[in-house]
Amino acid sequence: MFFKTEKHRDLFTERLRLRAPSFLDVNDVFDFCSDPASCKYADWYPHKNKSETREYIAWLKRKAGDKSYTWVIEHREDERVIGTISIVDTDYSGKIFTVGYTLSRFYQHKGYATEALKALIDYLFKELFAERIQAKVIPENEPSCKLLERVGFKKEGTLKKGAFCRTECVDVFIYALVK
Repeated sequence: MFFKTEKHRDLFTERLRLRAPSFLDVNDVFDFCSDPASCKYADWYPHKNKSETREYIAWLKRKAGDKSYTWVIEHREDERVIGTISIVDTDYSGKIFTVGYTLSRFYQHKGYATEALKALIDYLFKELFAERIQAKVIPENEPSCKLLERVGFKKEGTLKKGAFCRTECVDVFIYALVK
């Protein structure tokens, strides 16, 4: 059984709030989505203008549903959106989740991604009863590999041409965390 969008709720950590994206977030989301350094390993190109960012937010809202959902990562102190974290896909059983994330380069290496990912893991295991959480990572993205390992994911191998990134199929590492 797939989960339903109404099950998604805000998630809180000491410094962060994970919440649904809003069109009011356009300026903050544009800041990191237009920065080539922040989205170096994303599967989309840096945004050229805020119109592209509005389209991106609309797409996130449209795709929220049975198999995927995206939260914006809001810094609680200043209410600034500093990234996104997503359930990218869910298998047919509703027990295996693929996750992904993007964080503004100005907030990287400060524990925010770790904090957000731990909150999502807790939510998936405790509230959506996940059996497995997995992530695909481009091998060159060493910080993401280290992040996943830091929160308990294990590298299971390499998927040859395992993801489509921008204009081509690329090899990816598959990481997993099981119940």
